[in-house]
Amino acid sequence: MDLRHARRLLQLPEDGPPLTTESLRKQYLRLALRTHPDKNPGDPGAAERFAQLGAAHAALLAAVAQGAAAAREQQRAAALLELLLRALQGEEVSADLAALGEYRPPAEFGVDLSVPFDSRVPPADSCCCGSTHEEVTDMRQAFRELFQEEGLTEEGDPMGGYELPPVREI
Repeated sequence: MDLRHARRLLQLPEDGPPLTTESLRKQYLRLALRTHPDKNPGDPGAAERFAQLGAAHAALLAAVAQGAAAAREQQRAAALLELLLRALQGEEVSADLAALGEYRPPAEFGVDLSVPFDSRVPPADSCCCGSTHEEVTDMRQAFRELFQEEGLTEEGDPMGGYELPPVREI
């Protein structure tokens, strides 16, 4: 339902004060008492008007809740950004992060920021996991055999990388 139409049904001005769940509830209850089919037994359109009133209330209530959630998320993002800036200046922000419900791993978590990132496979003579060159080669061979047993090619082989198929011209 269009929010303008919902406001009209609930007799709420478009340029009025911002809606809250409580003000919306009060206006809905006031109009629901007037338009309820049991209060208007001789009116054949009372049930339809009451249903439209309920739909308008639900639409506006969802919009109010969505706006409140967006405002909370915006406040949370601003608080996290402020904490990030403080952390970059060297301040200890663990307690503030915990108060916001965020988790910060300890300094000895295992990430060494002084090591540059390199996404390539390590050279054959050195392996990052402590395996020997023969063990890595055996693992690659095991993957090749598994792919062949399943009738697959080595495309996407996690040890060998991924190569794009050749482009065919049309």
